[in-house]
Amino acid sequence: MKMTRSIIAGACAAALLTLATGGARADVRPDPGDYTGLPAGTNLLLAYAQFPRADKVYSNGNKVVDNLDLSVNAGILRYVHFMKLGDYIIDPQIILPFGSQKIGLSDTKSSGIGDVIFGGTLWTIADLAKGEHLGWSVFFTAPTGSDKNQGFALSNNRWATDLQVGYIRKLSNNWTVDLIGETEFYQDQRDTKSQKDPLLQAHGHLRYHLSDATYVAATYRHAWGAKETLNGADIAGRKNNGTAMLTWASFVDKQWQVQLQYVHDLKVEEGPKISALQARLLYVY
Repeated sequence: MKMTRSIIAGACAAALLTLATGGARADVRPDPGDYTGLPAGTNLLLAYAQFPRADKVYSNGNKVVDNLDLSVNAGILRYVHFMKLGDYIIDPQIILPFGSQKIGLSDTKSSGIGDVIFGGTLWTIADLAKGEHLGWSVFFTAPTGSDKNQGFALSNNRWATDLQVGYIRKLSNNWTVDLIGETEFYQDQRDTKSQKDPLLQAHGHLRYHLSDATYVAATYRHAWGAKETLNGADIAGRKNNGTAMLTWASFVDKQWQVQLQYVHDLKVEEGPKISALQARLLYVY
């Protein structure tokens, strides 16, 4: 039973960190509009509140748990600064997750600070007037969080690197498409020495602008890979998971934006099947 609980906790940690920080380990999941290159000197302060829940857990496409009763209450603080680098715009940033989780199946609770994420994006196209942007990102996750080896969803005892490329194109006055591809690479887990294959992800956002200040968006994300092994034995199989998301976002004035989201896994080959409510508050200055 102890081994079963450990495996379940590990699977949940991987999937829920993907959701809560916007990724598994270093993964910073891009929201609609995140690849907009803003003018140098712009600063963003963001606060996220996220509430993922899961009951079913899958392994190699088969349901292995039906009553996990997993809940995570996560917060994220994020600071972004836009600046010039030669002819380009870049945005160095830092992300700090924190929160608590409960797994009813094993009656375990964890809370604390998550792994710090830092990095940024360089834009080779940043045309606000035309509505076209092309950015190249790198993010690093440092194993600084609490309960690194206890299945806490916001921390894990390994370094990770997340590479992304994002393209935004305005299709008409009301429609915009965001397309993002990424891959993540993982260091061996520092305590157990478990090894994890790279994870590939694709994201597509379709936004409909109700006004200059407000939009709604539909998102589909798909993840492949990230098989994890320990001494040649599988800990977690390869992902082939698909997720849908609905977003509403609006600037209530020139500096404050409110964003609300609903996330639901459509297909899960590996890990817990998650549904979540999320909110984000953004301040521009």
